[in-house]
Amino acid sequence: MSNKNDSNDGVARRSVLAAGGATTLGVLVGGVGAANGSAVTRQDEGGETADSSRDVTVRQEPGNAFYWVLPGERQLSPQVFGTPDDPRRGSDLLESRIEQAKGFPEPLDEAIPQLLEDLPPLVAAPEDAREPIEDDESGGIARERFTEPTLYSDEAEVTSGSFEVTYGDRQPYDLPGEPGDTTDAVDIDAQFTDPAGNEYEIDHDHVVQPPIPGYETGGGVLSGSWLHGITGTGSPLFPRVYTYGASWGVGDVRINGEVATEDGFRVIHFMTTQTVRDERYRMAVDEEMPLAPDGTIAGQVHHTHGVVLPIRPTPEGPVYDPVPTAMELPNGETQPFIHAMWEQDEIVEGPFDDWEFPGQADGEASDAEESAGGDADFQLVGEASAWQGAAPEAIAGAENPTLQLEAGTEYTLVWENGDGLQHNFAIVDANGEDLLASELVGDQGATQTVTFTASKEMSEYYCQVHPQSMRGGIEIGG
Repeated sequence: MSNKNDSNDGVARRSVLAAGGATTLGVLVGGVGAANGSAVTRQDEGGETADSSRDVTVRQEPGNAFYWVLPGERQLSPQVFGTPDDPRRGSDLLESRIEQAKGFPEPLDEAIPQLLEDLPPLVAAPEDAREPIEDDESGGIARERFTEPTLYSDEAEVTSGSFEVTYGDRQPYDLPGEPGDTTDAVDIDAQFTDPAGNEYEIDHDHVVQPPIPGYETGGGVLSGSWLHGITGTGSPLFPRVYTYGASWGVGDVRINGEVATEDGFRVIHFMTTQTVRDERYRMAVDEEMPLAPDGTIAGQVHHTHGVVLPIRPTPEGPVYDPVPTAMELPNGETQPFIHAMWEQDEIVEGPFDDWEFPGQADGEASDAEESAGGDADFQLVGEASAWQGAAPEAIAGAENPTLQLEAGTEYTLVWENGDGLQHNFAIVDANGEDLLASELVGDQGATQTVTFTASKEMSEYYCQVHPQSMRGGIEIGG
C-alpha cells in the first residue's frame, strides 16, 4: 500500500503538514548517544559491539479475530495509580508534566501543555475522574475506575480486519532533531471495518518521536522493550507490557475509499505486545500480567494494536482534534479515536523464536537472582518512570530514594534494569557536572555493579538517558 496520496493536491498538503510536523513533533531534548547521522550500536552480552538494526514483521490474514474497541471506563491498577487514600499518577503528575512542557522550545511550550490539558490520559489519571468500585467488580484488585471514556476500555465488538507491519528499529533511544533525523522506519498495511460496516485503511506517512514529557520512544520505533504502565512511555492507563515492536508516526485514515482526514494527519501508534485481554476481553491491570495463553481471548501470548489518536500536527504544534471516524455511538456522536485489535497475529520476522517471559514460571527468583546484589550497600531497580528502591529496608519501595552516604566511605551499589530500556547510573555535583557515569545497560533483568567513594561534592544520582524522571538526592555526612 502506498504511503502517499495519488493526487497532486494530496502530495502538496502532505508537504505542508510534514513541514509543520518537523517543528512540532521533533525530539525536544538531547539524549545519550550518537550525534545525528552517526551509527548507533548496542553491546551484546559478551560486551562485543553489535549492529543496532532490527526488523520485526507481524501480520494477520483476513478471517482471523479482530476487535474494534469502543470508548469506555478503565479499571485502575493500585500498583500504578495507588488507592483512594493514597493516589498516584494523578493530578500532581499531570501538573508536573504540564510545567515541564512549558519549558519546551516555541511553539511547543504552549501547544504541549494545552494538549495535556485536553488529553490527560496521555500521562496520568486525574483524581477528579476517578470513582471507587466494589471488590466484586474488580476481582479484588482494582479499587477505582477512571470514568472518562478512553480507548483502554473493556467494550469492544468483533468485526473483520487484516494487516502487515514491519517495525524498522535502527536507533535504541531518542536523539535531538526533527522527525526526519530518525533512522527508524515503519511500513504499515492495515484494513478493517467498524461495527457499522464502514471500511478503513491506514495510510501511514512517516515516523515521529512524540514530544510528550517522559516518553522515551527509541527513535520513534521500539523493539524488544517495555511500554505503558509505570514505564513513562505511553499512557499509564494501559498495563506495562513487553513489546515486540512499536511505532509512533503520523498519516491519514481512509474510510470507504476516501481520505477522511483532509484537515490534517493524525498520530498513529502501532504496537505488537504481550496479550492484555483475558477470555472475556477485559483489559488486565498490571497486577494480573502476564496473562497465561489459556486465559486470553485467542490463546496467544501476543497481539497487535493499531491506534489513531485525536491529535493533529499543525505549524503551531500538535493539537487535540477528534479522528473523523464514521462510527456513530449510542449518544449520537462519532467515535473520536480508533483502537483496532488483531488477536491472531503472527510474528514472521524478528529475534523472538526462543523468547520466554522474563522471570521464573513460578514467580520466584533463581539462586543467582537472589544472590545478585547480596553484598551491596544499596540496591535499585531502574525503570524509565523512576529509580525504585530495593534495599536496604530504609529505601525499599521508594521512588528515587535519597542515598545517605558518609564522606570517604566506599560504597557498592547494584541496580537491575527493570523495563528493558537503556539506563545507566551517574552521580553529579551541585553544578550538574558528572562525577561518575556507568555504561548503558538495555537488557531487562540485567544488573550492573557500581563502586564509588563518597565525597562532599556529590549532590544527586540519575540516569543519563532519563535525566528528569530517574533522579534522586544524595546526602553526605561525616
